[in-house]
Amino acid sequence: MPAGSSPKRERRTKAQLYTEAKEKNIDGRSTMNKAELEKAVGR
Repeated sequence: MPAGSSPKRERRTKAQLYTEAKEKNIDGRSTMNKAELEKAVGR
């Protein structure tokens, strides 16, 4: 495994997280920051 990579979760961009939140119909996603999106989508 490359140095600096996490075995538990893959790194995702805010746009990717937003898309996933949209697919899961998470309310308030448009005002969430990246950390909040990660938590909301369960990453």
